[in-house]
Amino acid sequence: MILIYTHIITPRIKYIFKHIFKLRLGVDVNFTSDINDFKKYDSYKMSYHNDQIDKEFYINTSDILLSSKIDDLEINIENWDGHPIFFSNKDNPFFQFDIFAASFYLISRYEEYLLHLKDDFGRFDPSSSIAFKNSFLNKPIIDFWIERFKSKLLEYYPDFNLKKHSYKLMTCLEVPCAFDFKGKGVVRTMGGFLRDFLRLDIYRIYRRIPVLLNVKKDPLDNYSSWIALNKNNGLETTVFFLIANFSRYDRNLSFYSKSFIEKIKDVSDFCEVSLLSSYSSLKNEILLKHETNKLQSIIHRSVKKIRQNLLNIDFPVTYRNFARFGFRHDYSLQYYDMPGFRASTTNPFYFFDLENEIETKLLIHPVCATDRVLKIYKKPILARQVLEEITRYVKEIDGEMILVLNNSINSDYSTNYKWKKMFNKFFKSHGKN
Repeated sequence: MILIYTHIITPRIKYIFKHIFKLRLGVDVNFTSDINDFKKYDSYKMSYHNDQIDKEFYINTSDILLSSKIDDLEINIENWDGHPIFFSNKDNPFFQFDIFAASFYLISRYEEYLLHLKDDFGRFDPSSSIAFKNSFLNKPIIDFWIERFKSKLLEYYPDFNLKKHSYKLMTCLEVPCAFDFKGKGVVRTMGGFLRDFLRLDIYRIYRRIPVLLNVKKDPLDNYSSWIALNKNNGLETTVFFLIANFSRYDRNLSFYSKSFIEKIKDVSDFCEVSLLSSYSSLKNEILLKHETNKLQSIIHRSVKKIRQNLLNIDFPVTYRNFARFGFRHDYSLQYYDMPGFRASTTNPFYFFDLENEIETKLLIHPVCATDRVLKIYKKPILARQVLEEITRYVKEIDGEMILVLNNSINSDYSTNYKWKKMFNKFFKSHGKN
């Protein structure tokens, strides 16, 4: 355990110190605002204070952790030890910036509570982020800071037993539509035929008919191959199914489609299945509860993981709803149109509700990229280069890396062939086998 002295113990201080020390370094942490108690303590200790108190390791304080306000702060980026930093104090002999305040600013998504640019769906524009503006979006900078902080602590306390991590690649498969042709009902099926005919898309008509006659499998019915791919490469995977009423942005099969229900049950026998919450449920708590209950009734187990369809995350409302509904793990934190780390970390962290100054039990698992995002690079070889750069950074800090693919990428459509091949090679190169 390490004892932390600070003249005022705020929820923000407790949250970020626990994240860095307990979650990342594996060290229990306790706090005191009593100088005498701090001086009497004869084991590992550190002060979060502007002056050293008792020959301990110390970090200079920043106002952001001592406050409960959400102010538009002036952030000045500097370079230290090859990394961008802010909230610096070059006079401190131990650590030349406030790692706790800087990490809190990024990990709490402080900037998303401020006035910012939004896209057509109301999502935070990544070009507004401090990470994008200062060219560290692809680098989990908080984790690099923690590694440097760890080395400095060990210089001061050589026998300090700190937790060791190892690189881990995990995958998710999001399923906004379980089948391309199968199980869509008479109206949607006839509409699909008509659309293909008007577009003179003979190929899709050719693919559609054998599926409807049960002669061939649906092109999107590729779940067994996805499970086998991950198993063969030693990767953990979760499949997120959209369980929603048909709407403009939610276009999966009906809740009551027999083939859809059977497929969910089948997949759940071989890997973890969870909820891709609908766009419609974003501000509709009753609908979110209905979707959750429906999936639970199909797989006969509780659903604790969630991913938001179309990544329409609104801080703090979306995560506040997820936490209140009892979800324990979120896999939505990424940018819709850029690869990288939205919270500047690749490792999981608990959602801190900045407006209410409360740490929740919702563990957020950052996603570095999806196939849709990587397709902005047009060619698989260019996308692979971006993935390799991100992977190199994650491996340097022995972090967790999550990649999300849409179920359509694993189909046998010719337009997917090169992309599918690229991802398969990537999994083989960076999996456990």
